[in-house]
Amino acid sequence: MNIGLSIGGSKENVSLYRRTAHNNLTHRRRLQFHALPLYQKSILSAPPINYPETLTRIDDAIEHNALLAESIFKHSIDAFGIDPEVLKGKKWLNAVTADDLDKVRSTLKQFFRDWTVEGATERNICYAPVMEELDRRFGSLPTEAKGKVSVLVPGAGLGRLAFDIAVAGYTSQGNENSFHQLMASNYILNCASSANQHMLHPFVSTFSNHRSRDNHLRGVSVPDVHPGTLLAGAAEDGRFSMSAGDFVAAYGGPDTACAFNVVATVFFIDTAVNIFSYLETIWSTLAFGGVWINYGPLLWHWENREADLKAADEVAQGMELTVDEVLEIAKTIGFKLEKRERGKKGEYIGSGEGSMLSWVYESEFWVATKVPREKEVV
Repeated sequence: MNIGLSIGGSKENVSLYRRTAHNNLTHRRRLQFHALPLYQKSILSAPPINYPETLTRIDDAIEHNALLAESIFKHSIDAFGIDPEVLKGKKWLNAVTADDLDKVRSTLKQFFRDWTVEGATERNICYAPVMEELDRRFGSLPTEAKGKVSVLVPGAGLGRLAFDIAVAGYTSQGNENSFHQLMASNYILNCASSANQHMLHPFVSTFSNHRSRDNHLRGVSVPDVHPGTLLAGAAEDGRFSMSAGDFVAAYGGPDTACAFNVVATVFFIDTAVNIFSYLETIWSTLAFGGVWINYGPLLWHWENREADLKAADEVAQGMELTVDEVLEIAKTIGFKLEKRERGKKGEYIGSGEGSMLSWVYESEFWVATKVPREKEVV
């Protein structure tokens, strides 16, 4: 479970996020500031720049983020079977990598997208088409029948789409492979005590392309709703769950064959080492006539990562295909395409209007149904 240890520290120790963030974001900059010539320091120290005060504001923002990170970790000790005795020593620190710490920062930033009022516009661009398709197909069903419509959400991240689906009355299961995100989703879905419980500063770790310091350091409240309250009915009926593990390994076997009415993939299929494995698994886990709803780009995560690909136990590695090609494979595997549209332009965890840089996706949205194969795949 060392992958999860970088989320924070035990109650007896300061978290790695807190320590490394202060060191990397403010301590180093204070040293650089004091090494400047006197006249430069005087300009930076005076209004309206007030650079020393800015560093203090950054420290305050780090403290807010650290409180959230430490809450996530504290509530994960039991949920994920982390031995508290291990955390009393320092040996586990050696297992934490720079990549782990980057994942912590990325996970905290993803709260902006999934669990804030300010992130609603961004997430609705990709979640709303899924919810609208579900409503079009199943929204008129009586409550009991609607609750029997089972939806799988691979790559669920912090769980917002799976949560929204359950709140809408369906049976929803999210699947996630990242322990960092599983720990965070476990906390926000099961342990948060109220809406707006935490203050988060999602952009404090990046200093480039900000028009103002207020944009750089702005805080947002997390979560925008109280999941526990809204999930009470779904939890009582057993209609909501999250599963941990690799999507193909968890759902590619006979135990989950024909188990779901819908598979909803959002910003997910381009994480495949081998797209055939993903599409075969989606097809397998759907009941006949079941629906695959997809929204997202094709930013193939394994492109130009030959060293990582060599370690992956997959064939057909590094096949970065076009949308047309992916859909042709889906047709061969046993999907009938019912709808294909170009999605709205939108960011993925963008920095908002106050940023000078934005990564804008114009994703693809499609709906396909599972049909019998013309010939069995060997």
